[in-house]
Amino acid sequence: MRHSDLNQTFPWVKLLPLHHFKLHTPVTDYDAKKKKFDDMITLYGRKPVLEILIDTSIQVFRLHLADSNMKGETIGQIERLAAERNIEIVRHSKQALSRISKNARQDQGVAIDIQALRYQSVDNIDPDTSEILGLDQITNPQNLGMIIRSVAASPTHALLLPKKGCARIDPLVHKASAGTLIKSSIYHCPTLETGIKKLKSEGFEVFGLDGNADTPLSAIGSSAGTRRLFLLGNETTGLSEASLRLCDQLVSIPLRNNVESINVANAATLVAFRSTFTRPD
Repeated sequence: MRHSDLNQTFPWVKLLPLHHFKLHTPVTDYDAKKKKFDDMITLYGRKPVLEILIDTSIQVFRLHLADSNMKGETIGQIERLAAERNIEIVRHSKQALSRISKNARQDQGVAIDIQALRYQSVDNIDPDTSEILGLDQITNPQNLGMIIRSVAASPTHALLLPKKGCARIDPLVHKASAGTLIKSSIYHCPTLETGIKKLKSEGFEVFGLDGNADTPLSAIGSSAGTRRLFLLGNETTGLSEASLRLCDQLVSIPLRNNVESINVANAATLVAFRSTFTRPD
């Protein structure tokens, strides 16, 4: 019986068009697995992995070892600590392990998956998060690590870190962060553009740092209830065109003595602590 025939036969029944009904896509094994690994970071190298295993406050999911590793003091200590903590050890060929570490030259046959519960997708943005620092094309691992450290220590709630276009989280970043990588709230996104759009849909105003902007950073207040995202660009090229198009306002950090720019990590520190020195609106 057709939809129209039903209306004629049973006029007291209101039939809704099919587009009113949403089909719920079942959660697949892939989706469940992807969500599980959203808060996971893989680091590599014998010394970094050993330091992580010694620090029992760091939650470890799995240890990866190349089966070509020669027995020695460091490898033996790594295996012993993992066994003491009941951490799963998975052995791989050197080629397979390099696909996990994504750095065959420096992984030294060792990689480790750590669970950073404060490292999560921007899709899971906390409703109480109101101030975020976003990074655009920050490719130097040491700068990224120092920025993570500043954000962790500051009133700024989190960092927005795209997986494409910025330095990957690796042992150099972990070292430069002075151990604050695990303590920092970091929202990751596929690209910065997708991350910005997600935050704008959640009510965030977007401020881009630009040396030529007329409005100083200090002019932006810190009123309660306002959600703000501050974007920092590459030291050489600044913010990308895609990021600039998504900014609601450009602001600058005034510099004296004809100094053209400062290190992006230093600029990030000034932005991260800005509310400490800004009066509420």
